[in-house]
Amino acid sequence: MSLKKSYVALVWTRPVPWAGFDRLSSDIDAAAVQSRTIRYQRDLIRQYMREVQGVLEKEVALLELAPDRATPESLKILTDLVHECSPQATFLSVDFTAIQGWRPQPALRRGIPIERCLALAPDPLLMDGKLFDPQAHFRAWRQKEKAHVQSRPEHRQAILQALVGQEDLSWPKKADLLNAQDLRTHGSKPWTADNLRKFLAWHQIR
Repeated sequence: MSLKKSYVALVWTRPVPWAGFDRLSSDIDAAAVQSRTIRYQRDLIRQYMREVQGVLEKEVALLELAPDRATPESLKILTDLVHECSPQATFLSVDFTAIQGWRPQPALRRGIPIERCLALAPDPLLMDGKLFDPQAHFRAWRQKEKAHVQSRPEHRQAILQALVGQEDLSWPKKADLLNAQDLRTHGSKPWTADNLRKFLAWHQIR
């Protein structure tokens, strides 16, 4: 009786700091709760496992800063995986380049013998009773990012309005005032005396 083939799942997504998403759990199931992109890849790969009756040795979720490169930390994880996992294991990922050239990530296979890599097509997948289409998902996120960029003037006006009449406050107190009103930077970071001073100087406000 032949043994079942072994696989290692490699899934990834990008941070969205302005939406408060800049960290990803090392536990793939927790990461799948944080990111629908991670969940989609995890579920697609697990579905493939059921189809081929394979065994997942390990599932690794990575948070990458750009679609075409990997952080040194991720590269070390991938290099270590090659040595830790069984020599016959196949490394599985989802090939997002198959949809209009979006989200390439060649670094996922860097340092891994090409003959041990297998990329799955990014086909729509049923999740929570609804069909999840990665192409539509990424398109929607691009629209959200565009809207966020375009909202900069409104954000600037909201910050300046909140500081009207507060000229006598110290920089730390002004930052505290904005944070207390849940008015963050355009990148969703808390205000500090330093970044608020730079923000106002940039807009030539004294």
